[in-house]
Amino acid sequence: MKTLTLFIMLFCSCSLFAQNNGMYFWQSYDNYIITPNNSAINVTNNFSIEFWTLPNKITGLTAILQEGKCSNSTTSYSVIFRPDSTLNFVFNCNGNCTNSNEYKCSTKVLPGACLHVAISYSSAGVKIYFNGLLQPGQYTTGSYCGNLYVSSQPLLISTYRYFNETLGAWYYGMLDELRIWNRVLTPSEILANYQGPLIGNETGLKLYYKFDTNITGPSATVTNYATATGSALNGLTYSTNSTSPNTITDPCFNYTLVEENVLGSEGFSIFPNPTNGMFLIKSNIGFNEIKIYNVLGENVYYVSDCKQMKSIEINLSYYPKGVYFVEINDNNKIYTQKILIK
Repeated sequence: MKTLTLFIMLFCSCSLFAQNNGMYFWQSYDNYIITPNNSAINVTNNFSIEFWTLPNKITGLTAILQEGKCSNSTTSYSVIFRPDSTLNFVFNCNGNCTNSNEYKCSTKVLPGACLHVAISYSSAGVKIYFNGLLQPGQYTTGSYCGNLYVSSQPLLISTYRYFNETLGAWYYGMLDELRIWNRVLTPSEILANYQGPLIGNETGLKLYYKFDTNITGPSATVTNYATATGSALNGLTYSTNSTSPNTITDPCFNYTLVEENVLGSEGFSIFPNPTNGMFLIKSNIGFNEIKIYNVLGENVYYVSDCKQMKSIEINLSYYPKGVYFVEINDNNKIYTQKILIK
């Protein structure tokens, strides 16, 4: 727990390479996004959904996405957190909520920790990936049912419309890099895509919210970067508060591209990045301490008292592929750099 807390504090406070923005939804302010109804994202089969999430709290039903609604039997699917901190994909083939099917990911989601989620739906069934890795799960109700109901309702983000038409199940936390595809991404695509930004013209990409534009409060436009649909799928924020939702810097999604083998402005460099697990850390003043964390906040590498060393070769090739965070302490300041093992 101490390691996880330290990781979260460092992740939120340290300067990272190539920052972007993320969308933050505040508790008690009933803030959400509406994406217009559009046939391009009325996906019914053979589709994928991706997003980064950092939930601050999971209490009761918490909604990430909802397409359709129960009140007139036009429900299609929803992505929700259950009170037991599990992520669930709820889907329906005839629109009637009493006949909904639900797939539950067995891996618990920790509030306060960043997580990339990818969901695919096809004849192979529902599959849920966390940080590029397929997770175990099971159907708690029903099973794969074929083509989902075609909803004519707008897509709701960060809220859920109940049978009586009221909104609730508010999401409290950060979302970033929301993507909807009208095809099933391969496991290798999921692993590769979540590590970096998309161009927007990728095959099958129908909705792409980077959440990069500065947004504060209601009636703000959420830009859609999928070139196949463009401004037709720009979203609109709603809120009972003039300052929420809002974009924040240093969200979960801070990508790194291949860096040159030169010292950065901080006086150190990590090369190559991405890497196969072998990489070199260089410094112009030496290191007091180096720690490396995985995405769950677990310390996987530690070395101290390296002040006389100007470079250190590190081997993490025996660790799972994915994102890691290198924390460098030069006895003056702490720096954090993301690194990708692929």
